[in-house]
Amino acid sequence: MKRNRCKRYLTVIAVMILFLTSVSGQFMYADAVTEYSDTSGYSSLKELYSDRFKVGVSVQAIDHWNDPTAEIGNPDKEKLIEGMFNSITFGNEFKPAYNFDPGSDTLFKVDPAAEELLDYAKDHGIPVRGHVLVWHSQVDPAIFARDFKATSGGKRTDDYDAVLDKDCLVGRDELINRLRTYIYGVIEYTYANGYGDVIYAWDVVNEATDEGEADGLRNSYWKQIIGPEYLYYSFLFAREACVKYSGEYGGNIPELFYNDYNEWYPSRIETICRFLKEDKFNDSGSLIKSDVIDENGDGTIVGDGLIDGIGMQGHLDCTQNIDNYVEALRAYDEVVPNIHITELDVGITGSGPAAYYKQAEFYYDFFKALIEEKDNGVGLNCVTFWGLTDDASWRQGADPLLFNADLSRKSCFDAVVMAGRGEEFSVDKEEALKQTGDLVIDFEPVDDKLAIVKVLGFKSRGTGHQANLMLVNIDNHTEGADPGYCLKVSRKEQDASVKLDISRFIGEDIRVEAYVKTSGNAVYQGISGDDFDNRSDPVKLEDTDASGSGWIHTEEVFYVPGEWNSAEIYWETDDSEDIYIDDVSVKILADDDPDKGNDPRKWAKEIIDDLSGGNVVSSPDEASEELNSVWEKITSFFKNIFG
Repeated sequence: MKRNRCKRYLTVIAVMILFLTSVSGQFMYADAVTEYSDTSGYSSLKELYSDRFKVGVSVQAIDHWNDPTAEIGNPDKEKLIEGMFNSITFGNEFKPAYNFDPGSDTLFKVDPAAEELLDYAKDHGIPVRGHVLVWHSQVDPAIFARDFKATSGGKRTDDYDAVLDKDCLVGRDELINRLRTYIYGVIEYTYANGYGDVIYAWDVVNEATDEGEADGLRNSYWKQIIGPEYLYYSFLFAREACVKYSGEYGGNIPELFYNDYNEWYPSRIETICRFLKEDKFNDSGSLIKSDVIDENGDGTIVGDGLIDGIGMQGHLDCTQNIDNYVEALRAYDEVVPNIHITELDVGITGSGPAAYYKQAEFYYDFFKALIEEKDNGVGLNCVTFWGLTDDASWRQGADPLLFNADLSRKSCFDAVVMAGRGEEFSVDKEEALKQTGDLVIDFEPVDDKLAIVKVLGFKSRGTGHQANLMLVNIDNHTEGADPGYCLKVSRKEQDASVKLDISRFIGEDIRVEAYVKTSGNAVYQGISGDDFDNRSDPVKLEDTDASGSGWIHTEEVFYVPGEWNSAEIYWETDDSEDIYIDDVSVKILADDDPDKGNDPRKWAKEIIDDLSGGNVVSSPDEASEELNSVWEKITSFFKNIFG
């Protein structure tokens, strides 16, 4: 949409209002990947930290759920993993839900994707942390049921979150036998199939604590049927199986870990240390006899020599108190001096470049603290990131990992490198999220619509009510697409709409184009962001007649103020009708583009800067003072002209 340059000197009051108003918005950006960044020049974390601890990453196989954001099966991601990490953990593939087989004598049948990952690790010489043998979640409830027929409310179920009917549950002795059989089955498979030297550690039991319970232990079916001693049995059976099958087939004996989350909570520290080192489940051999139990043991899991380490998950955000985490690290080191941080990710807590700068700063401080603890003798031997790229993270929207969807490195990756090198933190705040290039989204899935939804970066926008966003193929605008998809914004309230982050374009003149369809009376397209005091006022709206039934082409030129920390495009209507969006593009205007500089907010700033002598406004009070100063100059100017 062209604007005449003479409009630069419209009403001065309107100009100042345009300049001084802005709107805040949450941030998430994940562009659809068409080409991956060259990662060959990245510093290798496994080499950088080789004198201190392993650096790992969780991975998943594309074949597991046909998820194109997964790692193994993607050559570009595999290449980065091979150069960057010396430990991998399977995100889901080795969990009981996908490997339990009640029809097998061993109760185990390997998931094909788990086998694929094991082969990948073996072929590339990457050690594996096995995850996980015993868990209350993602376990087939049939293991707890008589005749392997779990029921809930009288109906068969395979839902691991279901509340099972009491009359379907097996007895204690039978469940202990099944626990032993399954653990033995998993571990025998690994040795018998040549993976004895691939798996170097196992998370034997995962997430057994619950501070809401009187004894601090989660009231899982393992505990309900067997009792808290299921913890002891789990480690005992894992140790026995590793000793037995390493002897039969050859291979190393992996280290055995207890793993949990929020382990810096004082109540969890107390509970975990207690049931590992103080609870005498097998005092004087009263529970069970075994050759693998330390002859000088005291009946505890630690004292009987059944555990080798503790895993601390580490799902954090930028407000986490690092000192609390370090104190927990020290406490566990006193129980078992072998700690792995098993599932590290650090979510952003704000929006825009400032949020990513804060994330980078946190990662730097966190790794500096880990290095200091390691150098002071704490047995920290592995740090594993829970995922490779933000688009594949289980914490969608928190952007907690080191790499973007296209494998470009984030400022937090640079921060981890700086910490490893012993350098001062030097991430440039203004460049923390600097990205170049146009943004074009046509919504056409690469493989399927569910996969693409994860990497688009659209989010619901609302003051309370939220829209439901989905890709649909009932209609689309893209020429030649078969099938063609568009984004449907399903709404029930007027304040529920949709936004797309454009923080990468802060400080730029841009042209925004889109095709929009709605049965509402009018559709509005604008941009918003946050200013110095995070006020939420609209800065720009374009009213386009949308009364017809066809697609409407919207095209606007915007200047995204350089003072903003975040920016977004948004679409809304003056009613609650659904909105359909397709073929969105955001492009930086070339220097010779006739529309460059034509957004009133940009030249409004220039006018105010000129009139105020170029002073920088950095606070609401300063803005008010500056506005008064400018107004005095303007009134003085007109008085001189008109007397």
